[in-house]
Amino acid sequence: MWPYLIREPIEIGTYGLMAALGFLTAQWLLARDIDRRGYDRRYADTIVMLAIVGGLVGAKLAYLFTEAETVSWRDFFSGSGLTWHGGLILASAMIIGWFRLRRLPIWEMLDAVAPFLASGYAFGRLGCFVSGDGCYGLPCEPGDLDEVFCMAFPNGIVPTTVPVHPTPLYEAAAGFLTFGVLWALRRRLWRGVPFAIWMSSAGFFRFWVEFIRRPDQRPDRILGLRDAQLVALVEVLVGLVLLAVALKLAVRVKPPERVPEPPAARPPVRKSKRESA
Repeated sequence: MWPYLIREPIEIGTYGLMAALGFLTAQWLLARDIDRRGYDRRYADTIVMLAIVGGLVGAKLAYLFTEAETVSWRDFFSGSGLTWHGGLILASAMIIGWFRLRRLPIWEMLDAVAPFLASGYAFGRLGCFVSGDGCYGLPCEPGDLDEVFCMAFPNGIVPTTVPVHPTPLYEAAAGFLTFGVLWALRRRLWRGVPFAIWMSSAGFFRFWVEFIRRPDQRPDRILGLRDAQLVALVEVLVGLVLLAVALKLAVRVKPPERVPEPPAARPPVRKSKRESA
């Protein structure tokens, strides 16, 4: 594990490094895709900035009001305690509100953003894994078939010498897989389908992984399910509904029409003296 990039004169953690890589990668590729769709590529800067602000603030507020034992301004500005679904909800609301303000086609823009929701989450979970921040899975029992995937984190921010499931690594792999599929098929899918695929797949993987994650301070709410699982179920249901609607409408996303270039002028054909005569 490598929890910190440097400790002096300032402390920079590897989680922050991976989060920054996720945002920078998203900004670069999103600008290309937005330009392909015929819009100003600078929109990508605003979208990523809203994602950063809304994601961090929403994740912190969700942690303070659903998991933390006490709520204080000091805890709000600390570097620990972030809950993914809080950041997702607030950042999504801010980005969609900006789409409406700019009168941009919401579904086409959400389709453009969908692959980077997957990759951004994957980079964040990879940061959790590298830093060993405590988002571990349940301990592995000797002789289990899945024991081969388990590992200890003796040098993590939250150290453990007991082999556990590396749940952040599982989620990172799922996120990068979803990103690869959406990015590869982004020109072939009908409008609304990319975002629906991301939402339903993200909810499914998060719902599943919570069953093998340590409970820590995350309380059970309804039917023994945690907050993250309840939000994940809503994601899956909404994603499936959107997918059904998108497939029914079957409106293909077409790249912006390009004006064809005029054919190059051919040089005049010289006639021989015999033909001229």
